[in-house]
Amino acid sequence: MNTITTWFVQNKLMASLAVAFLLSTALLGWLAFTAWDEYSIAFSEYTDKSSQLAKLSQLKPFPNIDNLAKLEKAFAEQQGEHKALIKELQRFAVPIFGDLGKVKPQDRPQLFQDALRKEVTRIKTLAATSGATLPPGFYLGMEEYENKPPGAEESLNLAKQLTLLSWLGEILVAKKEIIIAEFSKAAPEPSANGAKRDARKPLATAPVPATSAKPTSPYESVLNIRISFRSTQSSFRELINSLSLAPYFLLIENIQLQNSSGEPPRRNATNEIPEPNPSGGDAVHRLPIVVGRELINVSMKIRAMEFSDSTPPAGAPEK
Repeated sequence: MNTITTWFVQNKLMASLAVAFLLSTALLGWLAFTAWDEYSIAFSEYTDKSSQLAKLSQLKPFPNIDNLAKLEKAFAEQQGEHKALIKELQRFAVPIFGDLGKVKPQDRPQLFQDALRKEVTRIKTLAATSGATLPPGFYLGMEEYENKPPGAEESLNLAKQLTLLSWLGEILVAKKEIIIAEFSKAAPEPSANGAKRDARKPLATAPVPATSAKPTSPYESVLNIRISFRSTQSSFRELINSLSLAPYFLLIENIQLQNSSGEPPRRNATNEIPEPNPSGGDAVHRLPIVVGRELINVSMKIRAMEFSDSTPPAGAPEK
């Protein structure tokens, strides 16, 4: 041991070169081993991919008759489910008010105006009975037809709208002491075909074949209604329940709620008194009122829709 130490001390240059040579040999050995391992993995993956390619090249090209049959079966099942859904939604169709659909076209405008006047009088009478407050100039959202009849071509569509407006007006004024601030028809949503194009240059798209047809929507908007009112919380809950149980397909597009009082309820406030059960049983226990006993201001927009069968007939060509 002393001899080796003495040699290292006396031959520092040779000792340093020997150590450097050993370290370099170890590093090169490790690099060679790593490269060989990576080569083995890459070669194994290449062998697997080559065998898969050779196997796929021997298979019959798709689609085949079996896959086409499966696709047609799945398409038929989905088309049947779609028809069943549309048929279920068609029961929400809005009927034409009264018998305007059975009269002569030239008589419809005057008959519509008469029916509108009667419905407005009926809703005002119901409001006076229940103590509801209607907005000034209330005319079921159809103020423009108070003094002039509509055109013959729009009478049937307006008769459908009158059915919805009359139903909703009756539901509202049935709530005691409700204060209605707005009851009007909202502007219809712009359709995709009638929307204005963007002023910027559109992106380049692939040309559409002349034989392709635009997809038709399964529904159409009958009416957009905007209402604002002040009521109690219980009256508001009853209104929401009435909308969910409506014989028409109504969608609440937006809603805003605001308490009439800016002060939150006290923590030691008493809970709501149980309401008596009309059937004579135990009293109905409600959840504690969270936002207090003050009135609430409500503003909401309701959309009424109808659904039609948009599937092509059996003999129609494929698109």
